Amino acid sequence: MSGKKTAFSFSVMFLLLSGAVALMPTQGWSQLAAGKGTFLGNAITTGLFWPNYSAYWNQVTPGNAGKWGSVEGGQDSYNWVPLDDIYNFAINNRYPFRYHCLVWGQQQPRWIASLDSASQRAQVEEWIRLAGEKYGSTSFVDVVNEPFHAVPSYAIGLGGNGSTGWDWVVTAFRLARQYFFPGVKLTLNEYSILHDNNATSNLLRLVDTLRVRGLIDAIGIQGHSFEFKGDGYIHSPGAIKFNLQRLTATGVPVYITEFDINDPNDSLQLHYYQQYFPIFWEEPGVKGITFWGYMQGDMWQVNGYLIRSNGTERPALQWLRKYINSPLPPVLISPSGTAGEPRNPLLKWRSSATATSYHVQLTASALFGGTMPVDTIVADTVLRVDPLDANIRYYWRVSAVNDSGAGSYSTVAIFTTGDQVVAVEETEGRAMGFMLEQNYPNPFNPTTVVSSQLPVVSNVKLAIYDLLGREVAVLVDERRAAGNYQDTFDGSGLASGVYVCRMTAGSYVSSRQMILIK
Repeated sequence: MSGKKTAFSFSVMFLLLSGAVALMPTQGWSQLAAGKGTFLGNAITTGLFWPNYSAYWNQVTPGNAGKWGSVEGGQDSYNWVPLDDIYNFAINNRYPFRYHCLVWGQQQPRWIASLDSASQRAQVEEWIRLAGEKYGSTSFVDVVNEPFHAVPSYAIGLGGNGSTGWDWVVTAFRLARQYFFPGVKLTLNEYSILHDNNATSNLLRLVDTLRVRGLIDAIGIQGHSFEFKGDGYIHSPGAIKFNLQRLTATGVPVYITEFDINDPNDSLQLHYYQQYFPIFWEEPGVKGITFWGYMQGDMWQVNGYLIRSNGTERPALQWLRKYINSPLPPVLISPSGTAGEPRNPLLKWRSSATATSYHVQLTASALFGGTMPVDTIVADTVLRVDPLDANIRYYWRVSAVNDSGAGSYSTVAIFTTGDQVVAVEETEGRAMGFMLEQNYPNPFNPTTVVSSQLPVVSNVKLAIYDLLGREVAVLVDERRAAGNYQDTFDGSGLASGVYVCRMTAGSYVSSRQMILIK
């Protein structure tokens, strides 16, 4: 962000050095994301290493020390020492190191603007070459930071807009690919994206410009509190989640690079953590989250701290530890979006890692209020429901449970009962009836799995249609035995958009909407 500086309170430094602040967490606590597939990291400010860092975080980003304006204040006069210290701390502790950042219009050397375009180009190349040579064990590098908001004064030296509209960005990535070691993930980093469909579309176009040239390995999305809370209003969690899925559907890994919730009120900060953080943690395409500071007095967003200057944790951090160790929400399989279901349906969902049991709720109320025919804990990932009322719409959801507690509930699935009650002893363990399940993942790019089931031998056709009703692909057109099936659909040859998967088996016809995002 513009003017991104990390403030530091000298009173906090005094307390730290004097030993007056107890900064180590309770004995026995481990890093928040230890053993998880997604890291939780933090930014380290120039020359400041909190002794409790390794008790919480397992990834490192330099807050200011890696920016060109911080390193090369005078032409060919470099100060690498603060960045060296942070880099060595990360490497010695085996934490992934994110180099932040190479090209950014907000913090650039003042002298670069006075050079002609050719000299600017040469200086940028020298800068990227030196950074790549010095920091060979870097895991990620933010090659271009905030291209939509902070075009550097030397952009014309890198090709300006050019034929792609983003030649200066393409050139920066080509130089980074040339000078950083193979395996370093080249990242594009931006803010104010996810709450705005148009901004997300613009970013997707730039990502595609880099992707087709083999120049981008990761998408960085900043997560400062103003990404969610605008000027006096709150951005829709649904919109943020939808646009995040648009990005992850590209197949390019997404990282939340600068997360904080800037609120002095403990209760409000906790509320917004509970509302927004799970959007990122529960999205499989998000591979890491980096906080932008955590100690009071050492924050860019001054009220975004998680640990007070006296060493105590704010409620948001206490909640975060418990939430991270709770299992992720299960994915519901069936019934979902169907009508004429048996009055004693079989509920099915996918298992959640680390779960020891599941809390299942089923009700006729969309708000999950009033009478609940099902409100129970089970150890399996299926549940046969006692007969429900006929011809009623029902809603159901599942949360996974382990020793740390219950995780968030799954998305809600809806179905409508018919009149029939099936004989459990005759049908348990085999296909109960004709069924087309929702494809997974959805949205997808470019492949997704379509699951279906047949109770008897049937002639089956699974076909994909566009919204004009035109058949664009056929997955299956054959005679199949009774059973459960999974078929993979590859949408590589289709444009992004909404499609319909339709299953026909005898008199059974069912359709599901599928979203292809490239």
